Amino acid sequence: FGGECPADPLPCEELCDKDTSCPQGQKCCSTGCGHACRGDIKGGRGGSCPTVLVGLCIVGCVTDETCQAGEKCCKSGCGRFCVPLLLPPKPTAGPNGTFTSGSESEAPAP
Repeated sequence: FGGECPADPLPCEELCDKDTSCPQGQKCCSTGCGHACRGDIKGGRGGSCPTVLVGLCIVGCVTDETCQAGEKCCKSGCGRFCVPLLLPPKPTAGPNGTFTSGSESEAPAP
């Protein structure tokens, strides 16, 4: 599911456990003391957030657009803050003219 959770206060109850337990078009969002289904904020910068962001209970951003260019607004468990974008590796041309992307190889286009 894409998008971001809204920044407004949410209820302190366990009303969902994952996005699929919410109506279509909504996300299961952390409220800081529970979870609730909310409509997501469309948009964002793509890329992904680091896997582990723990311990920072500061709200330094609301959406990707509130961060500087090249940064993404990521959740830390009890807050949100701007971090550099983690983008998938770009394909590179190998010495024999093949293109590699991670562990995959592709022959060059004719």
